Amino acid sequence: QGSHCPFYLCLHRRHHCPHGTTRIYENSGTSCPTTEYLEKYPTYGSVPPPQSLKPKQEFRACRGKMEGITTFK
Repeated sequence: QGSHCPFYLCLHRRHHCPHGTTRIYENSGTSCPTTEYLEKYPTYGSVPPPQSLKPKQEFRACRGKMEGITTFK
C-alpha cells in the first residue's frame, strides 16, 4: 500500500526523512528560489510552476511578547 512507501511518508511529513534535508532555497537571495523539483521535472508547456506559499519575512507579524489579558470568561 502507498502508506508504507518511504516516499509517501516523506511527502506527507509523517516521519523525519532519512534521506536528509532537501535543498529548497538557493543562497543567492533571489525572490524566485529554485527547488529540486523544478530541477528534476520539466515544465508543462507554457504553464509556469506554482509560486511558493511560504510567507515572506516582511509580512510576518511581530513576535513580541503578548499582553497578559484575555477575553475568555
